[in-house]
Amino acid sequence: MKTKTILTSLSFALALTTARAADLTPSETKAIAEEAFIYGLPIVMNYAVMYEYAVDKGGPQYKAPFNQIKNEPRVFTYEDTAIITPNSDTPYSFLWLDLRAEPMVLSVPAVPKERYYSCS
Repeated sequence: MKTKTILTSLSFALALTTARAADLTPSETKAIAEEAFIYGLPIVMNYAVMYEYAVDKGGPQYKAPFNQIKNEPRVFTYEDTAIITPNSDTPYSFLWLDLRAEPMVLSVPAVPKERYYSCS
């Protein structure tokens, strides 16, 4: 999976910092590693989900290409492993936006106040 490659790249990038290992105490090294993990892991995990959902067209988790919404007509099961879904009785829609060229405008119809609606 691409996550291992990304983690290796992240580790290599951290090794190229200007601080020399000989100049760091073990506690400083531990603190740097903890901060790198806290900062880097969400980025790496988000990339892994994006890759499975929007890039790897041959993968079992593929949903749709960038800038195209995918309404999943079924509920999720234990076989859906890219992310942990909050509940297994709710249909989901997925959209990965590529905003490098220009912004995108999404229009959503009015949702009655008694209905649950989340956009995250």
